[in-house]
Amino acid sequence: MKNAKANELIEKILKDIEKNSVNVATLVPMLKELRDLAKTEEDPLITRSIRLVYEHLESKGGWEFQTLEDSEEVEENLAYLISLYAKSDNKYNRDEIREIANNMSSAA
Repeated sequence: MKNAKANELIEKILKDIEKNSVNVATLVPMLKELRDLAKTEEDPLITRSIRLVYEHLESKGGWEFQTLEDSEEVEENLAYLISLYAKSDNKYNRDEIREIANNMSSAA
């Protein structure tokens, strides 16, 4: 993301995951704020992906998607996706974000 405030929030989210694991009560409000910042960048892929993440967290009470092939750690998988948002202008990151978002959509 290009917005400095958004990147600060991404770092805060990553630290929260590291410290508290996947705590839906703290993550969802931060993700909703991040989505609002993504809207200002007019990036529909990131906006949609963030929405899918917090809707999944709310409905499942946790994170169930495998985003890293070699990790079964829930925290690592969610943190990986969140970290992709920071460099969302990178073509390869965008491809991964799109693939994960499509997987979330089809699983819903």
